[in-house]
Amino acid sequence: MKKGKFVVIEGGVGCGKSTQIELLKKKFPKWEYYREPGSTPFGEKIRDAVQGLHGYSVDCYASMFAYCAARANLIRGVILPLLKKGKTVILDRYWYTTYTYQGSAEGVPKKIIIDINKLAIDNLVPNLVIFYDLDPKIGMARKKGHKDTDRYDIKEIKFHEKARRGYKELGRMLPRIWKQIDASQSVDRVHSETLNLFKKCKIG
Repeated sequence: MKKGKFVVIEGGVGCGKSTQIELLKKKFPKWEYYREPGSTPFGEKIRDAVQGLHGYSVDCYASMFAYCAARANLIRGVILPLLKKGKTVILDRYWYTTYTYQGSAEGVPKKIIIDINKLAIDNLVPNLVIFYDLDPKIGMARKKGHKDTDRYDIKEIKFHEKARRGYKELGRMLPRIWKQIDASQSVDRVHSETLNLFKKCKIG
């Protein structure tokens, strides 16, 4: 049984997740911070293989299985042990991104995604999910020219609009833990609202 607090940060292209996580690192340096896919040697290799701009195509089912494999490695091997020790863990993306990107945007049946991820994550449910909501047109404009751009960032606007609808769907499915923040606001305002959510959920 987990003892620590588990928080997931989600959002579409250019929503400012990375900026907000860097601010959290400064305010709460003793917390544990990880990203999906990645944060383990195995996960980082999968991240590069699936998201890198290598010029080859990756089938949506292949992406789903690859992400779930990286997720299982991170959750079961790293995050669950930390939570059992009472640590607070912040995770940049979770299975919700697979649901929205491979599911809502690319058409993999969502039931398959849910069922496979139950195995990958050992049914681990976050204490809080913060979703930074942003119009994809604004997000794509923000992301343009950034060094960390991946093959999903440069997909057509329809892909990102479908993904956003998927996130809204998850919000309706998970009202107890899912909290939305308007990411079109200033960085300081988004940070303030983020901290308020932590306070309300007694995290920190």
